[in-house]
Amino acid sequence: IPEGIPLCVTISLSIGCSDMVKKNVLVRKLAAVETLGSASVICSDKTGTLTEGKMTMVNMYTGGLAYDVEGKGFDPTMGGVKREGTGTDAAQDVAVRSALLSAVLCCNTTISKVKDPETGEEKWEPK
Repeated sequence: IPEGIPLCVTISLSIGCSDMVKKNVLVRKLAAVETLGSASVICSDKTGTLTEGKMTMVNMYTGGLAYDVEGKGFDPTMGGVKREGTGTDAAQDVAVRSALLSAVLCCNTTISKVKDPETGEEKWEPK
C-alpha cells in the first residue's frame, strides 16, 4: 500500500463528512459510517467492478512468471491462461494450477447456469 493512501482516504472521508453536515444528513446507524472508515481494500477501475459488482482477473503473476487470463464473464467453458509475451498455453503449469487452487479454496462463491426470464438465454451467474 502506498504511504499516501491512508492519508488520502482519511481526507476524503472527512470532506465527505463535512459535505453531509452541510446538507443536514441524518445518520441513523453510526456503525455504517464507522464501517466505511475502516475499509482496508478499495477496488476501483472503469471495467464495471463498482457499477456492476463484478471483478474479473485478466493477469496473474506466479512462480516468477506473468500470465494473461482470458475468458468472458463467468462462463467456465471459455477462456484460458497463457504465458505473457509468448502466448503459450499455461493451463498445465504447476505454478498456475497451485495459485488457482489456492484461490478456489479461499472462495465460497459458486456459479450456476440460469435462464434469463426476459430473453430465455442461459448464462452463468455467481452466487
